[in-house]
Amino acid sequence: MRAKIIKMVLLLLAAVAFWWLGRPQVPQVNEGKAEPGMSNAALKAMEEAARLRAQGSAELPGEEILKEYARPGTRPEDDLHSLAHAFSNLLLVVKGGAPFRMGANEEFAAALMGKNANKLVFLAPPHACLNAQGQLVDRWQTPLFFHVRDAGRIDIRTAGPDKAMWTEDDLQRQADGQFVRGKELPEDRMMSPK
Repeated sequence: MRAKIIKMVLLLLAAVAFWWLGRPQVPQVNEGKAEPGMSNAALKAMEEAARLRAQGSAELPGEEILKEYARPGTRPEDDLHSLAHAFSNLLLVVKGGAPFRMGANEEFAAALMGKNANKLVFLAPPHACLNAQGQLVDRWQTPLFFHVRDAGRIDIRTAGPDKAMWTEDDLQRQADGQFVRGKELPEDRMMSPK
């Protein structure tokens, strides 16, 4: 009889532990305080994404697409491909002539976090591709550079392991899905950040 009670208590404790570990985590946002360099729009998008994420237990679409982002055993090419895939899916769902602002890194990050025409939250912080300033970053925590050719054609560039943009170890995913690096990188000065 005593052994039966002990087994039941252990099963109950295990069930509580599984429930506790499996419950949805509420992303932490700096309690309404902007990090240095964070725009108000990025802060508001992060807060709204965290609020919406906390309301539901379902995984956000961007989390599924970007689940392997910057993980050991993956390549920078995989990261850029996944990010491009996330944006192509966002563009499919958020239709219209101006689904979200495309230009600065922070605008792309905000679009994923719900600052888009449909207010659809695709991704909520914290995530490996987002930094505290509301920017999309590479696996070395350097902000990515986006070159918008048009609404459906966006090049994404990472500074690479040296963390310096516009050097030979940069990697760029072209809008057509091809990758260029080193001497093959475009020299177009219009792409240079100001």
